[in-house]
Amino acid sequence: MSAVSADVSIVGHPVHNQVHVEKRYRRLKVLLRRPTALAGGIGVVLIIAVAILAPLISPYNPTASNFSDLFSSPFSTGHLLGTDQLGRDTLSRLVYGARSTLEVGVLATIVGTIVAVPVGIISGYYRGFVDSIIMRITDVILAFPFLVIAVGLAAIFGPSLQNAILALGIAQIPSVIRISRGETLGLREQEFIQAAIASGASDFSVIFRYLLPNMMSPLVVQASIAIPGAILGSALLSFLGVGVQPPTPAWGSMLATAQTYIYQDYWLAVLPGIAILVTTLSFNFFGDGLRDALDPSLS
Repeated sequence: MSAVSADVSIVGHPVHNQVHVEKRYRRLKVLLRRPTALAGGIGVVLIIAVAILAPLISPYNPTASNFSDLFSSPFSTGHLLGTDQLGRDTLSRLVYGARSTLEVGVLATIVGTIVAVPVGIISGYYRGFVDSIIMRITDVILAFPFLVIAVGLAAIFGPSLQNAILALGIAQIPSVIRISRGETLGLREQEFIQAAIASGASDFSVIFRYLLPNMMSPLVVQASIAIPGAILGSALLSFLGVGVQPPTPAWGSMLATAQTYIYQDYWLAVLPGIAILVTTLSFNFFGDGLRDALDPSLS
């Protein structure tokens, strides 16, 4: 019996299942022992909950103007966080801004991952001329900062939420290609991959049955770390006017508008800035903890 068939034959065995349960338990313990990771995870859950439940928890329509109640300060006139220059409720705009900001950040990361992972696997698996071409193109793109690429693409595509997702997703592709390629190069030399190839398994089978499942942990960690970068990118695009467009609330556009009134109504800039800071820190802390929990040494 080949090494691959021997390995497959034990899947579903009680001992095999118990080992996997123990691994998950150890990884969960590692995650819970890190206060920053735990705080980040709680923050991520709360922010996602706010975005999903925005219509239920928002006290006002975020785009409704009230010209008789302009620039209300926080904790006054029935508006917990005040109103802006058009009399719109700041809390409601922050809540709905979480929805648009997370939508761009998460979907952009998904787009970049879906495109980049197959390219990275092909580069690392087949190597040779194909690998050289892909990596030279990737190196050229990586010479430009992530945000510069995103802003340039958003300006070319035109300002909209969909184009912001596309621009940020494309900007993430080179870094994900390098990670997936590196993982493929390492896994390709493992005995179980070599045994699969020697047993006559097709390239498709080797890649999707053995390579890709064993790459999921680093890819999940990479995604959790890439999301805050995409969130910052989304805020920047909205700030520059090439991202989410009014009247849809977005933290970046709220910052852009608030800079005109920052000296007399500073909270209009401070509040969306705090929202961006808390969100990115939560994802970063959770991503760091997830990386430690999924460390191969715990397997």
